[in-house]
Amino acid sequence: MNDTTAGTAVADGVYRCGSDRVNWYLIDADDGLVVVDTGFPSHWNQLLELLESLEYDVTDVDACLLTHAHPDHAGFADRLRTEADVPVWLHEADAEHARGEGDLAVAQAVARLWRPELFRYFLEFARSGGFSVPPLTTFRSIDGRETLDVPGSPRVIHVPGHTEGHVAFYFPDHEVLVCGDEIVTVDFVAGRGHRPQLLAAWFNADHEQADDSLARLEPIGEVLLLPGHGDPWRGRTETAVDLARRRE
Repeated sequence: MNDTTAGTAVADGVYRCGSDRVNWYLIDADDGLVVVDTGFPSHWNQLLELLESLEYDVTDVDACLLTHAHPDHAGFADRLRTEADVPVWLHEADAEHARGEGDLAVAQAVARLWRPELFRYFLEFARSGGFSVPPLTTFRSIDGRETLDVPGSPRVIHVPGHTEGHVAFYFPDHEVLVCGDEIVTVDFVAGRGHRPQLLAAWFNADHEQADDSLARLEPIGEVLLLPGHGDPWRGRTETAVDLARRRE
């Protein structure tokens, strides 16, 4: 997948979008459409192209859910809200990031740009609008202990660590777990991947907390794991958690 791909079906009614390094998803549930994360600002046209291919319009999107508010996940969220009147859902603890005021691991990343994978990601971040994401000041708050009244009835699981307000979304009818950056399947710093793992410690606001939060995903069971970075992974969540802990 490259950054011009409108969307790839990874399950019935579930589409993976974004680029080789950054994922966001469209869920076509029986009762409506949900966008989960929004990649970079430059991914807006992907959404329009995918919706057109499915014979929908952007005004048919019922909700936008953000796992967290980092720029590579909140890219076109405010545009979707303002241009199509789509409500955006986000954990209140990530409000500072949504406004563009939260700390990012920029200094740590720059110090590691000699790594080819990270350098390529940094270039994509810059070229795709990662440094100019519009602030998101209006959103509906997620408390992290609920089933949202949006299409697909996703269950919210609060998994703080990468950010304080990081959440995952489990869609029971599709058996998919959109886990953002709590679990990824590729390390774009070292270039290794293809199995569940935590991000490098310096990417997480509180790495120990991110590790502790894995336990909240263990009871879910068999899923298609949809990470913010890397390919989908199918298996049991307790296996994903065990692999992530061993890959630190």
